[in-house]
Amino acid sequence: MSLRAFHLFFIAVSVALAAFFAAWATSQYRAGHELVYALAAVGAVAACGALIAYGAAFQRKTRHLIVLLVMLAAPRAAYACPVCFGQSDSPMASAANLSILVMLIITVAMLAAFASFFIVLMRRARAAAAAEGPAEAGHYEGPPEGGLHVRRVEGC
Repeated sequence: MSLRAFHLFFIAVSVALAAFFAAWATSQYRAGHELVYALAAVGAVAACGALIAYGAAFQRKTRHLIVLLVMLAAPRAAYACPVCFGQSDSPMASAANLSILVMLIITVAMLAAFASFFIVLMRRARAAAAAEGPAEAGHYEGPPEGGLHVRRVEGC
């Protein structure tokens, strides 16, 4: 799928989503008669119209873009990187490998940062619950009003 076709498909999906949102906002307005939903429905219909106009203009404008892209992509050097041509020892291939390694390191570092953040939050929540004491932490000391007797379990 070309970039142009993907863009036109994305515009069509956006039009469909805006239409569904307009229908939802209209049904919410009918149920509650709130002005916010009426304004949202009108805005969604306006967005639908603007997206349709943009899609038509984009399609007319990019007819000549296909010819330009074919002319720019004609050089053989633009078809693939040196690794695909079999020159895996070139500086460009080693730079590509290094960039992949850097992106993997950044991804792992971000995932570790998120995990450590949640671990810190869990530890703080446990410390706050321990500082409250057993009476405030939800432990029940006496029998309930209904006559049932519940035994207190230590360590909860």
